[in-house]
Amino acid sequence: MLQTEFGNTDALLAVLDRRRPDVAAHCRRVAAYSLRLAVQLGLPSGLIETIRTGALLHDVGKLVSPGRALCNAARPYARERRDFRAHPEHGREICRRSGFDDDVAAIVLHHHERLDGQGYPDRLTHPAIPFTARLVSVMDAFDALTSPRSCRESLTVEAARAWIARGAGARHCPWVVSAFLAMPREMLTLGREEAADACRRPEGQVLLPTDRLASLRQPALPSCKASLS
Repeated sequence: MLQTEFGNTDALLAVLDRRRPDVAAHCRRVAAYSLRLAVQLGLPSGLIETIRTGALLHDVGKLVSPGRALCNAARPYARERRDFRAHPEHGREICRRSGFDDDVAAIVLHHHERLDGQGYPDRLTHPAIPFTARLVSVMDAFDALTSPRSCRESLTVEAARAWIARGAGARHCPWVVSAFLAMPREMLTLGREEAADACRRPEGQVLLPTDRLASLRQPALPSCKASLS
């Protein structure tokens, strides 16, 4: 992992742990889910490491965003919502200053973009949204939906799958959603230690033992060469 005078992944996560422990826990879970999906897809090890790192840092910009996360777009909170939506740009700047490459920074910047152009911060459409960001976006949504929030109850795995499936083609990349829906339920549950492991795995290793991972893999999906562009 890259390390500079500004710090590395562990250093940034340590700051998140102190200031926004809920965000740090969310980032670890999203990284663990994203890693599992990337491994199941058989992506190259270098790309898997980029996805893992980008997922771990995808919300690091919330370090300098308003502390109160908004649950809706109510008009009285328009200014706070606008400030909150700047966290991907703040995160990209933090990553750049910390020495991470452009591929990692792209995940951090674009994980809230939508295929229909209604996302943020740049309102990108497919195929301008990097494939890595599209993958992390799905797992980010899954963890948000299945985690309890002050404004709503958490969804079950099945309900979250259904919600994400409905967004395929508009909110999320259909190919990534198809791969996500093919993941066995066991791969969509995490213990605290399993989520923490996403921060410690060196390149080329996976969260599950190889024999278990092989047994969980689904039949190969159609080629994703076009989606990787």
